[in-house]
Amino acid sequence: MLQELEVLLEQLNYIPASVFTTDLPYIDFLDRVHKAELKLRVKGLWEVPHPWLNLFVPKSRIADFDQGVFKGILVNKTSGPILIYPMNKNKLNENTSVVTPDEEVFYLVALLRSALPDGDVTRTLDYLTNQNNQILRFCDEEGIKIKQYLPHYTTQQEWINHFGPKWSQFYQRKKEFDPRHILATGQRIFKPSYDENLVTW
Repeated sequence: MLQELEVLLEQLNYIPASVFTTDLPYIDFLDRVHKAELKLRVKGLWEVPHPWLNLFVPKSRIADFDQGVFKGILVNKTSGPILIYPMNKNKLNENTSVVTPDEEVFYLVALLRSALPDGDVTRTLDYLTNQNNQILRFCDEEGIKIKQYLPHYTTQQEWINHFGPKWSQFYQRKKEFDPRHILATGQRIFKPSYDENLVTW
């Protein structure tokens, strides 16, 4: 495995001293965020706002995303880890509600930043939130058809746009399995409605 990694790294332009590897069991890899949370809790750094932004970026536009976001908006510096994983669409179950770009290969880009209490938390939170909005605006203006993972929208039309062709199926499942709108009310995906036989929010 390390030999394969070395062959891949030879093709990249990077600072050799910045490369490090960690060998750990698969279960520990899956649980890595929780372990990081426990460490931050001990230091009193977990109970702060986390304006995380998780995007699925189409492979065909990842270079444009890199130029505009990492080298542009973020200027190659950020407070917190950035995860980038290539993903294959054919490995996902299309019957789920997860929405991905219309390409076989896309990247999960996760900006896991925190408004740490080493300064004005409110100002830092506003700064990071504005930066997230800048990234979304950049993608929209440049026609980079990203999809958000765990998005936050405030209107039903935004949700309809997010789900695209999956909206009809998603809507039917809601009617069938949650007709009283008990689940996920805080996401405001469905508009309030009134039926004389069924009152919904």
